[in-house]
Amino acid sequence: MFVRRCFVALAVALAFVECRDTTGPVAERAVPDPQFRRMPAAGVRILQQSPSAPPLEDYRVSFWAFVGKASTVRVRYQAAAGASLGGSFLRFAIPKQGLATDASGMRLKRGDSVHITLTIDPVSFDVHFKPSGVTFSRIWPAVLTIWYGNANPDLDGDGAVDAVDRKLAQQLAVWTQTRKTQPWLKLASKNNTSREFVAAPLYHFSEYAVCW
Repeated sequence: MFVRRCFVALAVALAFVECRDTTGPVAERAVPDPQFRRMPAAGVRILQQSPSAPPLEDYRVSFWAFVGKASTVRVRYQAAAGASLGGSFLRFAIPKQGLATDASGMRLKRGDSVHITLTIDPVSFDVHFKPSGVTFSRIWPAVLTIWYGNANPDLDGDGAVDAVDRKLAQQLAVWTQTRKTQPWLKLASKNNTSREFVAAPLYHFSEYAVCW
């Protein structure tokens, strides 16, 4: 029953995002931090960027999210020569009813705001959100969408891209690890293999990665 409710929440949240895609105010952008390296836990494989993938436009983004106002942050790959936009990498969307509590656990009311920072690993499909402790509505959760079209297609690392890799791609999902001492947990996710993205509702801030 819990899994079913998660998928219902994801479907509702994704529908909301498609209808309301208002970009929130971005307050900070930064280049990749070479010290930011996330290693997969035993038994969990984190998807890697392809060696030929272009760099991202941003690896750290900060913005203010407000209760009562929808906000969306996008991160793209740098555009190729002659192109105005690069391909999508990440979209993080908070519905206007989405914010529930701040980092201290205090219930937020209309007009309150939270300063949010997300940091992206420069090599793997791994994102860390702060501040820790922020939570989202169980009915209108935030939604994290990550596109993996520029991922290394050799998922099993055997030097050949074959049917095994395509089968593994069908298993991609959003996973989370709250603390380094805790195991990785697979979230109820949508994996669209034709458009090459995974999406999942988020109910709190943590580390999130595309894994199998």
